[in-house]
Amino acid sequence: MGELQQSGIGSSGSESIHPVIDTLEMRLRCELLREAQEANDPNTIVVKALEYAAEAEQRISSLSARVRTLESLAKTDELSGLLNRRGFYDVIRRELLSAIRYEETGVLAYIDLNDFKQINDTHGHAAGDEVLRTVGRQLGTNIRATDFAARLGGDEFAILFVRADHIPARERARTMLSELNALTVPWKRKTINVSASMGLANYDHETAFEELMARSDRAMYRNKRNSR
Repeated sequence: MGELQQSGIGSSGSESIHPVIDTLEMRLRCELLREAQEANDPNTIVVKALEYAAEAEQRISSLSARVRTLESLAKTDELSGLLNRRGFYDVIRRELLSAIRYEETGVLAYIDLNDFKQINDTHGHAAGDEVLRTVGRQLGTNIRATDFAARLGGDEFAILFVRADHIPARERARTMLSELNALTVPWKRKTINVSASMGLANYDHETAFEELMARSDRAMYRNKRNSR
């Protein structure tokens, strides 16, 4: 697995939403200050202030939505639609902190497709991409709404079963592995059989990120060796 490891406007020390929004706010403030210096009528200054406030609110709302969309895309694997490595690692770290705070337990399942290179070599990379999409759909549609599935890159996938007792979560993971190994992908009048290995690692309120990653990695390679 290798390394399987808000909104406030920037003033008065509050947290910035985004540098672009901060720049917009500064520009509107400068424009308002210039208008105030040129105006003689206090009512004009009030009207201008309200106009600029409305414009700022509209633009900041629009930019905030765009920033959230971009942040979501940065954590999503384009091919499978699942979380990518960055997004998944963020989730794991967050859930481990939650486990410390609330003494929660869960299970990490690390999945590696077997002989995936052979699929690419025999059927082509487009076929390999279709296999990855199919596996992604299979995993993403068979987890609870509270769990997380990811494609970590290449032929590596993972599932985090959160706030789950170890034994039933591991049983569910093994069932999902069996379903994965029964999966077939139609491709140009042929059928590609999916084969995968899985490593499971429990976590609790005492588990460190690196430890969890390493244990799931070792467990997956044991499973791969034993299944040959």
